Amino acid sequence: MGRQMIRIGFYGSSKEMAHWNATLGARLGDIEIHDLQSDAGQQCDVALVWAPPQDVLASCPNLKGIILQGQGVDHMMRDETVPRDIPLVRLVDPDMSDALSHWAILNALDFWRDGAHYRASQAQREWQPRAQRPATGARIGIMGIGAIGSVIATRFAALGFSVRGFARTERQLDGVEVFAGQDRLMAFADGLDVVVSVMPLTPDTTGIINAEFIRCLNPGAFIINGGRGPQIDDEDLLAALDSGQVGGAALDVFDVEPLPQDHPYWTHPNVRVWPHVAAQTNADTAAEQVSAAITRIMAGEDPANRVDWSRGY
Repeated sequence: MGRQMIRIGFYGSSKEMAHWNATLGARLGDIEIHDLQSDAGQQCDVALVWAPPQDVLASCPNLKGIILQGQGVDHMMRDETVPRDIPLVRLVDPDMSDALSHWAILNALDFWRDGAHYRASQAQREWQPRAQRPATGARIGIMGIGAIGSVIATRFAALGFSVRGFARTERQLDGVEVFAGQDRLMAFADGLDVVVSVMPLTPDTTGIINAEFIRCLNPGAFIINGGRGPQIDDEDLLAALDSGQVGGAALDVFDVEPLPQDHPYWTHPNVRVWPHVAAQTNADTAAEQVSAAITRIMAGEDPANRVDWSRGY
């Protein structure tokens, strides 16, 4: 007897769907992949999605599991129509960890070496050297040291930074001082020169980077957010940027996306706006993990990286 046909409902562009069809077909064999909102897609066994419309997943009578095309799950948590009785799997792709670490390091080093100042000087044809900040010993804090954050933390440590990690629960990471639990948040923030957030969005992390947190940082600190937009209190950050308590920010995620045209981040001289591109899904590198999840779901087994609804990630 041949292998069972696997029907996949896909939410995304037709070009992305064709790419996933090729990478998954090479691993799983007999598959059909259709637009999730089509009649054929609604008959899927597994959905491969990112932020699908409300109700569409609830309308799939054969659905056995949902696989996300990324790590974030907050949009699924907010959608009460998403079935809670089948596995929801988040993507944990090493390529995304590499990409996000590159993005964080790019922005941190550009700030630390006064890249914005020298670009402005070049535009004005002005020769204006600044005193170099120390090459080692800068204090950097990584908020969220899971699959992605641990990679970022260890790479900053290798560059000579003094690295702290903030986590929900206790953990060990070589070369990183870990602060666990909400009651350790201000101690974690105390005197940091650079903050990088890659946390999931939960009730505890919503608005976590606020005026109280910012006051603990070293004056002129730099904030990098590759986690979720609502983790930053926008008004508090803008006020700190204007006062100089925060020297700059690199933001890839926002409370509303796309960022509204009239948002002050667009025109603030010390803010770098990135359009949620710090770590994009790569179907080539993620296909092995997605194929393994589909295989386990079809066998009635628990897949790796299953989301815990009660925890929020």
